[in-house]
This record gives sequence, C-alpha cells and structure tokens, in this order.
Amino acid sequence: MNDQARTNQELLREISLLKQKIKEMEKSESERKKTEEALRESEQKIRALFDQTFQFIGMLTPDGTLIEANRTAMKFAGIHESECIGLPFWNTPWWTHSAEMQNRLREAFKSALKGEVARLEVTHPAADGTIHYVDFSLKPVMDEFGKIKFLIPEGRDINERKEMEEALRESEERFRCLSAAAFDAVIIHENGVLLSANEQYYEMFGYEPEELLGKQALPLTVAPEALEAMRKEITSGGLGPYESIGQKKDETKFPIEIRVRQLQYKGRDVRVAVIMNITERKRAEEACRQAEEEKQRLEERLHRAEKMEALGTLAGGVAHDLNNVLGVVVGYTELLLMNADKSTPIASQLMKIMKGGQKAAVIVDDLLTLARRGVSRRQIINLNKIITDTQLSPEFEKLQFYHPYIQIKIDLEPELLNIYGSSVHLSKTLFNLASNAAEAMPEQGILSIKTANCYLDRPIQGYDEVREGDYVVLSVSDTGEGIAAEDLKRIFEPFYTKKVMGRSGTGLGLAVVWGTVKDHQGYINIQSEQGKGSTFSLYFPVTRQEVSPETLPIAISEYAGKGESILVVDDIQEQRDLAASMLRALNYNVSSVSSGEEAIAYLREHHVDLMVLDMVMDPGMDGLDTYRSVLEICSKQKAIIVSGFSESDRVHNAQALGAGAYVKKPYVIEKLGLAVREELDRK
Repeated sequence: MNDQARTNQELLREISLLKQKIKEMEKSESERKKTEEALRESEQKIRALFDQTFQFIGMLTPDGTLIEANRTAMKFAGIHESECIGLPFWNTPWWTHSAEMQNRLREAFKSALKGEVARLEVTHPAADGTIHYVDFSLKPVMDEFGKIKFLIPEGRDINERKEMEEALRESEERFRCLSAAAFDAVIIHENGVLLSANEQYYEMFGYEPEELLGKQALPLTVAPEALEAMRKEITSGGLGPYESIGQKKDETKFPIEIRVRQLQYKGRDVRVAVIMNITERKRAEEACRQAEEEKQRLEERLHRAEKMEALGTLAGGVAHDLNNVLGVVVGYTELLLMNADKSTPIASQLMKIMKGGQKAAVIVDDLLTLARRGVSRRQIINLNKIITDTQLSPEFEKLQFYHPYIQIKIDLEPELLNIYGSSVHLSKTLFNLASNAAEAMPEQGILSIKTANCYLDRPIQGYDEVREGDYVVLSVSDTGEGIAAEDLKRIFEPFYTKKVMGRSGTGLGLAVVWGTVKDHQGYINIQSEQGKGSTFSLYFPVTRQEVSPETLPIAISEYAGKGESILVVDDIQEQRDLAASMLRALNYNVSSVSSGEEAIAYLREHHVDLMVLDMVMDPGMDGLDTYRSVLEICSKQKAIIVSGFSESDRVHNAQALGAGAYVKKPYVIEKLGLAVREELDRK
C-alpha cells in the first residue's frame, strides 16, 4: 500500500513535471512562432526595401552567380527571375548587349574579390531598347573571418543626369563657339569673380587665362578712376549698356562699353557680360563732333563772308560814286592851284578844300578796302619802315597827345624780311590797330608794336589751313580791357563798334584791317582776355626781293605833253571833263566820249596817239571789250587803263592785249601825266 501510494505520488509528480514541461514547450513554441513572425516581417520589410528602391540591387556568390535581383532591376530590363537568377552575372541581360561592358564588369569583379569596392559608369539596355547610363558599384560582404560570403552589385540610373550634362556640355560648347566667333569680349562672372571668358577677352586686356580665372578681374581690367563706378553698376544690378574705361596689363587705357545679362550657370546665379572696345567708335564720334563743329564754324564763316561780301559790295558801290564826286573836287582844286598865286588867300582856301577832299578820300579808300577793291599798285616794302614812318606821322602824334599816359613800346626785328604790298594800306592798318589799342586803355597801359620773322607749317587759330612758308608777323598788343567772346565773332564786321558812332571813327577800322590782310594774302590771329588785354597778330608772306629805292619828286616838264592826241573814254561826264582838263593842262590835244561804242565809232574816223580808257562803264561795253574791238580797227593802238577800283583780272587781260599802265582814281595830275607819257614813249 505504501508502495502503491509512493508510486502514485511519483506518478503525480511526473505528471506534474510533464505538465510543466508541456507548458514550457507550449511557451517555447509560442516564442518560436513569435520569432518566426518577427523574422518573416523583417524579411518582408527587407524585401520591400530591396524590391521598391529606385536603385538596382542584387546578390552574387563569390564565383559570380546571381542569386538575388530586385524588382527595380528586373523591371528596368523587362525580364523575369528565371531569365537571370542562377546565371553568371556578366551573362545576364544587363550586360550581354556589349562585350566591352562584360569585360569591364569582369575586371570590377576581380577587384571586388580582393576586398575592394569597384565603381564604374556603365550602360544597360532598358526594356524599350534604349541604352541608359548607370552608376554601378560592386561591394564585397565578408564573414567574421574576413572571407567573402557574397558580393552586392548596385546600380543607379543616371541617364537623366547624363542627358542634362550633355545638354550643358552642348550649351557650353555653343557658348564657347559663339563667344569665340564674337568680335567682342564675353565673360561669365559671379560678383566680379571671373568664371569663364573667350579668347577675345584675354586678347583685349593682354592677360593669360590663368592670370584672371577665379579671381576678381575688375581691379586688373578696369582703370582705377573708373573702378568705383563699375562696382556700383555691378552692385545695383545694372544691365547696361554703360561705358567705362578699360585698362590693359601694360596699363594702356581705352574706352569700353558693357552689356550684361543674368542667367544660371552650373546651378549658380551669374552674369554674362559683353565688353566692346569702343575706341574706334569714340574716334568716329569725336570726328563727327568735330565735323559738326567744323560745319557750324564753316556755316558761320560763310554767313560772315556773305555778309562781308554784301556789305563790301554795297560799300564798293557807294565808294565808287563818292570817288567820282571827290575826284572832281580834288582834281579841279589841283588844277586851280597850278595856276593860282601861292601868296593869295584864294590859294590857301583851295589848299584847305584839297585837304578836306583828301581826308574824305581816305574814308572812301577804307570803303574800297572793305570791298577788297582798294589795294593800289604794290611794291617791295619793309614793315619796319612802315612802323617808323607811321610813328612819325601827324596822326600818330595826335594819338599820343590824346593818350599821354599810355607807354608805347616798339620792338622791331633787325633782320626783318621784306613783303610785297601797299604801304598806304599797311600804314593805315597799323594806325587803326594802334588807335583801337589806345582806346582800350582809357587811363593807362602799354601799347606794344612788334615785328618778327616766322615760318608757318600748320594752321593758326581761325584758319583750317595756311600756305606753308616764311612770313613776317606784325603784332599790336595792349594791356586794356580785352574783347568779350561775343564781340570777337563780329569785330571785323563793317560798322560794328562798341564806341560812340561819330566820336571815335566810322566803325570801319578793323574791317579795313581785315580787308587789307586778305588783299595781301595774309592771315590774322587775335588773342584776347578780358581784363588783361588783346594782341592782334598779322601774318604777311615774305618776298626775297629788295626794297625799291624811293623816287624823288618829278618836275612837270618830265611828263608834259608835246601836242599828242588823246581820247578819254569814261561814262561819267565829270570824270571825262576832269581828265581832259588835266591832260590839256599838260599840253595834250584831248577829245572825249562817254562809252565804248562811241570810242569805236570815233576811232573809225579819227587817229589818236593814246586812249585813256575807263575799265568800268555801265551800261554798254566795259574797258576790256572796248579795247578788244579797237584792236580790230587799229592793231597797235596805245591805251592806259583807269578805274576807281583796284587792278582786276579784266585790267590784267587788257594789259595782256597791249594796254599800258593802270591809274587808280581819283586822278592826281602827276600820276596821270606820268602814265600817259610813259606809254607814249614806249616803243
């Protein structure tokens, strides 16, 4: 019983232990199931990651057999597991399109078996047959003993990136070609740091690429004085066009124009600048500006010339008429004086009439000079003598009397060259300039008269060109008020004056100076500064001939007539009568007619020893046409030419046909008599 009871207890204990073991087993199984479930979930997650990743992932045995490949890789190639799993990796569809790719993979596999990570850029065919670029790597996985258990091939489709890179490369190539073909410099910069530039840029500034790339190029290529303005343009985002001053490596400066555009370059906000060397354009603009100024200057000069010509024509016409009147007054007075008793009051009165007429003739002569018709026969003269004679003249003494506080300085070049001209007009020109200078110094000052030799080989102020050669310069300076800029443009105009008309000349003084200089083929230059004074410099071309010796007064018997017959041809009756009276007083047999046509008719019927032929007759034939017709009647007919104007081309043409001397009106009995006598005695 006891044994039986023990057996039951043992049996119960064993049953209890068995139940406990069963519970433990049940618990262990539950834990196993939980573990299996967790492992299955983990495998599912890994598989999901493995299959759903954008990358191509697989697994290889150490001999290169593919044992795993994710869905992304198989979907890309359009294949199933059966078409790739279990095959050598290089024989799978990803590689069989290219023997080169297979060889590169084998080389990468060898590197991976050595424990290295192999990475290379390869191509794989896609399901649609297109070839894609793939960033491929092969990594070995080792156990705790360093033995390779398997290898992980991994790939990433980079076709889109490659297309972008190719597009960028093509874009950069197009930019390079366009910038290389451009005539201008083209650069890409980021806040002034040079990223890229074409060859023209380096040529323009004289640098090598390595000297500027990656650097702040502005301080090296922009002139210091323009650098701050350029930085402000960059900071403000100005796109231009704007101008600046470029500077080469050798510090040569030149004008540039810049145009800027903003764009993206390799993922960066940059600016493309086109830089143009505008030196030629600036020169062209300057040339255009100068041409426009020259045009305006020429138009002003033309306007002044036309105005002077119009006034000169008017003045010449008035002077011609006045000359005819004065000629009669002075001429008949001279005839009366020839026969008057010098001790009688009437002789003194006649002398006063003559002097008054001569003064009026001076004004008429000014008008003729203005009209450029007043320069009489020229001779070889020296300006030093003109100045000395003028300084001793009563007019100059009067000038000094009215301006006692003015100091006069004379500086004459001892070796002054001679000129060819009219001493009367040059003396008048000097006096006019000296008188104006004195009046510009109402209280005190210095009047300087200077002569010098000079050689002109370039234009002087106011002239576009001058005849190169030797010149004599007459300078008249004062330390007076100076001339205002607006007056400088008009001082040579007739009757233009700042003085009180009638109290100080006629307003013709400087106009006469201008006309005299023109008639002597010279130039005039004015330097004036208000408050400091003015200098008038007159340039006259020189001659190498010597000054003619002075002639002594000639006795009337030297040019008196011997009863020869003279025909006076003049359209003005008073002038005909005066010339006839003078010639009769000299013992000539004189007839007169009023036109060229009458002269021709007269000579068909009568013989005369000499004609006194007026050059300007209106209406009808002038002196030249008359003389031509007369020579058809009498081929050896002698004649002298008379006129109130200067020697013109028609006078010279008549002399070329055989006419003798030219006599300028108003008549002076000595000059007329000498001309007639000389021509009659000429063989």
